[in-house]
Amino acid sequence: MKVETRHSMENEIVRNGINSKLSKEQRAAVFSASRNLLVTAGPGSGKTVVIVNRIVHLINEQNVNPKNIIVITFTRAASINMKNRYIAINGKEKVPFFGTFHGLFYKILKNYYGQINIIDTFEVFKLIKNVLMSYLDEVGDEKVKEVINNISVFKTSGNNMEKFSPSIDKGIFVAAYNVYEQYRKEKNLFDFDDLQIGCKELFIKNYEILQGYKKLFKHILVDEFQDCDSMQIEILKLLNEGNSIFAVGDEDQCIYGFRGSNPECMVKFSEHFDGGGILPLSTNYRCPKNIVEISMNIIKNNDMRNEKEIVPFKEQDGIIKVLNNINENAQAGEISCIIEKYNEGENKNYSDNAILYRTNVESRSLIDIFIKKQIPFKLLDKEYDFFQHFICKDIIAYLKLSIDQSDKESFVRIINKPFRYISKLNLDNLKRNYVKEDCFEMLKDIEGIPIFQMKMLDKLKKEICFLNKISLESVVNNLVSSIGYHDYIKGYCTKFKIDLCEMEDVIDEFRQSTEGYSSIIAFLAHVDQVKEEISKHKKNIDEDAVILSTIHGVKGMEFKNVYLINCNEENIPHVNSIENNLEEERRLFYVGITRAIDNVWLCICKNVKGKAKETSRFIKECNILGASDSELPFKEGDDVLHKSFGSGVVVSITSKDLEIKFEGEVTRKFDTDILYNNSLISKV
Repeated sequence: MKVETRHSMENEIVRNGINSKLSKEQRAAVFSASRNLLVTAGPGSGKTVVIVNRIVHLINEQNVNPKNIIVITFTRAASINMKNRYIAINGKEKVPFFGTFHGLFYKILKNYYGQINIIDTFEVFKLIKNVLMSYLDEVGDEKVKEVINNISVFKTSGNNMEKFSPSIDKGIFVAAYNVYEQYRKEKNLFDFDDLQIGCKELFIKNYEILQGYKKLFKHILVDEFQDCDSMQIEILKLLNEGNSIFAVGDEDQCIYGFRGSNPECMVKFSEHFDGGGILPLSTNYRCPKNIVEISMNIIKNNDMRNEKEIVPFKEQDGIIKVLNNINENAQAGEISCIIEKYNEGENKNYSDNAILYRTNVESRSLIDIFIKKQIPFKLLDKEYDFFQHFICKDIIAYLKLSIDQSDKESFVRIINKPFRYISKLNLDNLKRNYVKEDCFEMLKDIEGIPIFQMKMLDKLKKEICFLNKISLESVVNNLVSSIGYHDYIKGYCTKFKIDLCEMEDVIDEFRQSTEGYSSIIAFLAHVDQVKEEISKHKKNIDEDAVILSTIHGVKGMEFKNVYLINCNEENIPHVNSIENNLEEERRLFYVGITRAIDNVWLCICKNVKGKAKETSRFIKECNILGASDSELPFKEGDDVLHKSFGSGVVVSITSKDLEIKFEGEVTRKFDTDILYNNSLISKV
C-alpha cells in the first residue's frame, strides 16, 4: 500500500529540533501523514530514533497537545530510556505519556475504580512454588516461572480451561491456578493480566468511558509491536477509531510466542487497522555486510512475514566462522581460547563478547572452562547454576554419601529415590538423632525395622561405597542403571507428565560435567566453586566480563563478538518446536546472529549431551561456503594446501569425508565440515 510522506524538509528539520541526519526511510516514517502506519524496523535500523523524532514532529510541527499522545513500550526500562531521549531533544515542558501497556491500563482503571493494589511478584512466586512443592519432589525457579507464564497466557487467551493446554500436567496447573486466583481475590489484588482484562471489559461495557479515552489518545505510538498479544491488539483497535496508530516492530524478531505474541499482528496490520500503510526501515546500521547477508538467507525461509530486504550500512565484512567440535566441553575450550587471544589486543574488553544459547542448561560447560581459566563471566539470566537442578542435587547426594555414610542430609535426600519403602517416621527418627554415625547402621538399629529392609540397606550401602572406587563416568552409569536412579526419574516423569528426554538430557549433561576429574572429592570441590563464582560475578555488576545468555535474554542488545553455540538439530531448532513452531525457532536464530556488531561464530557439536547430533538446518540456510553439501569447493584431482600437512592432491570426496594424498604418497582422510569451516585447506 502506498503511504503519503513528506520530503525535502532539511531547514524545517533543524529548526524544529528533529535530527537532521535521519535517512530517507527514517524521514518518511517520521513525517508520514498516514493515520495508521506500521514501520517494519529490521535489526539495528534506528527504530527508537524514529519514534522519538516522530513525537517531536507531532508536538512541534503538527501542534499536537502532548496529553493527546501515548507512547507504549514493552518494558519499564525501555520507556524510561525513550522518555529520556525525548527530553534530551525537546525538553521537559511538553512530555507525553511514556510507559508499558500495563502501566497505561493501571492508570485507566485507577481513574475509574480508585485504589488498585498490585500483587507482589515475590508473593506470586512463593504461592506457586508452594503449590508445586505439594506435587513435585523438588521445584526449581524456572519451573515456577513457567507455571506463572502459563497462568498469564491462559488469562489473556480468552479460552476456557477445557480448551487450554498448559506446558505442565493439567491437574497440577489447575490446582496452581485455582490457589493463585483464590488468594488474589481474597486479598483484592490485581496482576498485570487483570489490568489488561479489566481495561478491555471497561471499554466494552462503558461506551462513554471508551469515547472519552478515544478523544484523549489521538496518537498512539507502539514500540516492539510484534510482541503484542491478541488482547492488546483488541484494545488498540477499540481506541483506534478516528485516531492514529504508529506501530514500530519487526515480525522477524517475534520470539515470545510462549507469552502470547504473534507475528500475524504485523503481517495483517492493514486488516486490523483501517487503511494501515507499511513503511520499511531497511538499513541495518549494526552488522557488517556479510552478517546481514547470511541473516537474510535464513529469515527469508519463513512464510509469516512481510516481504522486505534488509541492506547493510557498513560496506566491510566481519568474521563469520563455523566451529566444529566433538562435544560441548571442546566447544567451550575453543571459544575460551578465541576470547583469550582477542583480549590480548589493545582496548579489548571481555564484555565485547557474548555467548548465546537456546536454553540455560547449555551454559554449564562454558562456566566450567571459564572458572578453570579465570576468565570473568556474567550470567544475564540471573544466577542460573546447572548443579542446582534437582537431578544434579540427587546425584551429588549419592556422591557425598559414597565418601561419608554419616551425611544425614544426603542420605535423607536419596534413600527413597527410587522408592525403598523407608517410612517418613523412621527418617524423622534418623534426623532427630544428632550423633554423627553411619546412617545405614542407625536406620537398621531403629526398633521394628523389617529384615528385608535391613538386607536392602546392606546391599545399597555396598553399592554406594563402591561408587568411590570407580571413575566418575562409571559412577553416573552405575547410579542410572545398577542403583536404579533412571527408574525413579522415569516413574517421576510418568506421574507428573514431564518430558523424560528433558530429564535424561540433564543426566547426560551431568555425566559430561565430570570429564577431567579424577576423584569425587575434586569434582565436589568444583561444584562448590561454581556456586561461589556465579554468586561473586553477580554481585560485581561493573566487572568487565564475557556475557553468557539465552538468545531470548539479549533481544534489543548488541555486542562486538557473538558466539552462537550448539547449532545442532533438536537444539536450535529445539526438539519440542520442530513440528509446530519452526518459524519462531528460525526467528530466534536470526535474532542471535543480528546481535553482532563485528563478528559471529556459529558453533556446532558432533555430540550434544553424549548423543550424536546433526548440524542445524539453520547453518545450511546461512549459505556459508562449506556449510552446505551442495557447495563443496573442491573436486577430485584438485591441488590443495593443508595448513598442517602441506601440499597434496584430492583423491576422493563425499559430503562427509575428503581424502588427500600428500608428498611421500601418504593419504589422509578428513572430516569435510572441519576442513572447510575452519579454513584448513585451500586450492593451490
